[in-house]
Amino acid sequence: MFDHPPLYILRHGETEWNREARCQGSLDAPLTELGQQQAAAQGMILREQVLPRFPGIDVAVSPLGRTRKTWALAAGAAGHADLPHRIEPRLAEVHMGVWQGRLRADILALDALAQSMPNVFELSLAAPAGEDFEALHARLVPFIQGLTRPTICVTHGITSLMLRGLLRGLDRSDMAAQGHDQGVIYALADGKERILRPVMQD
Repeated sequence: MFDHPPLYILRHGETEWNREARCQGSLDAPLTELGQQQAAAQGMILREQVLPRFPGIDVAVSPLGRTRKTWALAAGAAGHADLPHRIEPRLAEVHMGVWQGRLRADILALDALAQSMPNVFELSLAAPAGEDFEALHARLVPFIQGLTRPTICVTHGITSLMLRGLLRGLDRSDMAAQGHDQGVIYALADGKERILRPVMQD
């Protein structure tokens, strides 16, 4: 577990490849209409529950298109389209090697290595010529250690599982067992996590 300032972790909105269960990794696909709605919902959460507490919060965004689009939509919905942010390569999704761009069902049908993986987290970290657990760990730890102020992190499914797991002091199997929903924000402070959802209006 690491000492760190309050962090607010967003996974990007649903993409066309998410809907198809196609491996994305460092490749990209556009947000679906639902994905755009999820990003806007995250913006409402920021406006109502985060930015009033930390109006000058740092923002770090993965360089991939789906995260940059998510941030643009979320910031706009929050009423802060001009909120400064930085592109952070260490928040990019895990590279999935030769499996990128392929349907997960096809990989599982044809590849014995894929069939031996117990869950999507381990599958994503086992791709031939891709990043493994140790490589993703090695880029996220320095990112965490460099944080000095409350920060919004806009990232991806597998990367968020490890990032949140490291912040919570989880072991590898417990990292994999976490949820990684879209359209919500994971708030982490003092080794504890809360899931922030839009406030329901009457």
